Amino acid sequence: MVINRDTDYAVRCILLMSGNPEKTFVISEIAKEKLIPGSFLAKILQKLTRGGIVGSIRGAKGGFVLAKAPCDITLLDVVEAINGKIVINRCTTEEGKCELMQDCPTFPIWLDIKQMVQQRLKQIDFATLAKKYGNSVTGKTP
Repeated sequence: MVINRDTDYAVRCILLMSGNPEKTFVISEIAKEKLIPGSFLAKILQKLTRGGIVGSIRGAKGGFVLAKAPCDITLLDVVEAINGKIVINRCTTEEGKCELMQDCPTFPIWLDIKQMVQQRLKQIDFATLAKKYGNSVTGKTP
């Protein structure tokens, strides 16, 4: 599993929005604050909208708002909205069943790792992250 740039940017975006959950954000504001290219951010926000994490408001006063309370948004939600379901190995997916699974010594290990990653990401919500880190997470390298 790789946390790609899309996912990193999505986490930054939701972290910013979690600091002011009632606010409507425009792309340019998020992009500037979190050092994310605007055109790239627009695509990320589309995925987050489809994932039910943010809502889109059209019109002159439009923008993006959190669709859920920050305490109800987990890192797992954001990762899966951007990348799809967590996959450690093809055999751990519904459609990736392998003919050798019954006798495979590593299948239970891959499955266990997948479940541990999912459980850990599910434990971390954005209310906690926003409280602990605020808006300190940007694209800048310390």
